[in-house]
Amino acid sequence: MANIYFLIDELNRDAVVASALKKKFALKGHNLVYGNRASNRLLKYIHGAFDVIVFPRPHQIYDNFGNDWLTWKARFVTLSAESLGIICKDHQVMAKTLLDREYFEGNRQYVDRIDAFCFWGLKQMQAVKDYAPEVAHKCHVVGHPRHDTLCIKRRTEKKIERLGRKKTIGVITRAVALNDYFKRSAIDCYANLFDEHFNYEFYNKLTGENLPSTRSGVSPGNMLIVQAIDVENTLKIINRLLQAGHIVTLRIHPKEDGDVWRDILRRCHLGASISDPTLPITDWLQEVDYLFGPPSTSFYDGVMLGVTPISICNLDPRRKASIGQLWEENNRLMDQVFKPETIEDLLSYVDAQVRNVDSPAILAILEEEANFPACANALERVVEVCLEKTLSSWRANMMLAVFKIIRPLYFAAWRGMNLLRGRRENSAMFSLSVKQIRFIDGLSSIDVNGVTRQ
Repeated sequence: MANIYFLIDELNRDAVVASALKKKFALKGHNLVYGNRASNRLLKYIHGAFDVIVFPRPHQIYDNFGNDWLTWKARFVTLSAESLGIICKDHQVMAKTLLDREYFEGNRQYVDRIDAFCFWGLKQMQAVKDYAPEVAHKCHVVGHPRHDTLCIKRRTEKKIERLGRKKTIGVITRAVALNDYFKRSAIDCYANLFDEHFNYEFYNKLTGENLPSTRSGVSPGNMLIVQAIDVENTLKIINRLLQAGHIVTLRIHPKEDGDVWRDILRRCHLGASISDPTLPITDWLQEVDYLFGPPSTSFYDGVMLGVTPISICNLDPRRKASIGQLWEENNRLMDQVFKPETIEDLLSYVDAQVRNVDSPAILAILEEEANFPACANALERVVEVCLEKTLSSWRANMMLAVFKIIRPLYFAAWRGMNLLRGRRENSAMFSLSVKQIRFIDGLSSIDVNGVTRQ
C-alpha cells in the first residue's frame, strides 16, 4: 500500500480533485492524505510517511522545504491547478509557468528532482518540448482534472428540458484587486510596480536572457480601471436580468471577499443569490443556462459543461485601452465568445436561446488545452503516473500513523493562534479538521463502493 500526500492549495478550487483522487487510490488499495499550506510544516518533519507527494507547481515545493526535499525518498509529482487560457497562447510563458522561473534562470536541480509532471493538454506539452525539451520525457498529458467523471455532479435534469422555462443566469466576478479576501487595500497592488519577480517571467542574471511579463499584475493602474468598470457593469446587468424575470446567481472569485458582494447586493436591492464557495464550480455551472462576466478561464469550464458564456468586455469602450497582451481577454477561446456592446444585446441573446458550445473551433481549443473530452478519465491517468516505480514500507505506515495523531493537535493549536490574532479561515488558509476532511470526502461523485453523489 502506497501513502500519497496531496496538497490542496486552494480549498474552493482543489478540494474536489483531492476527494476524487482519494477514492481512485482507495479502489487500488492505496491511501491518499489531504494536505494544505498549514500542514506542509508538518510534512517537513514527517515526510517519511509518504511514498508520493503531489503539488501543483515546483516552486511550492522548494518554497516550503528549501533544498531539504531533494534528498527525500518520496516520488514527487506535479499536477497543475490552473493551466489553460491566455498562458497557452505563449509557449514560452506556458513552459515557465509549468516548470517555474528558477529553471530558466539556471537553477535546474528542482525540476530535475521531480519525478513526473502531469499536464492538462497537448498545448502545455508542446510548450515544454519547445522550451525545455530535456524535461519532456517525464511529462504526461492527463487532462483537466476538475472535469474528471468523479468531479462532476450528476445533474438532476437535462439542460434541454429546461429550455423555455425561466432562465438561470450565472455571474462570475473578478475584482480581486478591489476586493481582496485578505482585506488588503487596492493600493497594495502597486507594491509590485518595481518588483523584478512580477515584471519578468524570468531573468537569468548569468546569461542575461529574460522574458518581460505582460500579465495584468505589471499594470496595477490598468487592472484597477478594468475591474472598476466590470463591477459597475455587472451590477447593472444583474439589475436588468432580474427585472426581466430571470434567476441570477453569483460565483464570487475565490480570492475575493464574499461578504462585500453580499453587502452591495443588499444595499442595491438586488435579489441575486450567491453560490456556496466551498462547492465545486462544476456543480454550480450545471445549474445555470448562461454564464456572463469578465473574460475568465471559467468560460472554459462552462463550455465543457454545455453552458454558453457571454463576455462583458465590450460594454464600455474605455476598457479596451487598459488591456495588456497577456490578459484573459486575448485567450484563444475569447474569439468564439459572444461580446455584446450593450446590455440590450445581452438580454436579446439570452432570450433568443443562442448556444455555441458545440462549435468545431471551440471543441478544438478544448481538446488542445484541456484534453477534452478525454479528460473524463484524467485522474485515472494521474493515479498511474503517481504509482509508477512506487514502493512502500512498514516504516512509512508507522510514520503515517504518527502524522495522523499529530495533525489534529497541530490544527487545534493553529486555530487557537488564528483566533487570538483575529484571522478568519479562507480558501487558502483553512483547518483540516475531522469535519473538514469529511466534507472534502463528500465532494466527488462516488464513494469507494461506487455510490453516485446526487
